[in-house]
Amino acid sequence: MISERFWSKEHFPVVYENNTAKAVMVDIISFEKIEIILDNLMNRESETEDSILAASGMLKNLITQARNSRPSENWKAELNEL
Repeated sequence: MISERFWSKEHFPVVYENNTAKAVMVDIISFEKIEIILDNLMNRESETEDSILAASGMLKNLITQARNSRPSENWKAELNEL
């Protein structure tokens, strides 16, 4: 399987307004990839683990814990490791 770092501003032309990034432009092939991903996310079946987590009350605990935690200084690297 070929892995591609697709979700990166460097991959798309960025539109600036007053030196602030406002939008990105995508080619039709990239748009179709994004459309498929979003469609899959919107129409995916719920997973048993999701229901168990929500019903157990653990989800609220995880949210509270995340809100009370300090953000990681290098969250991008940690996310890429996952």
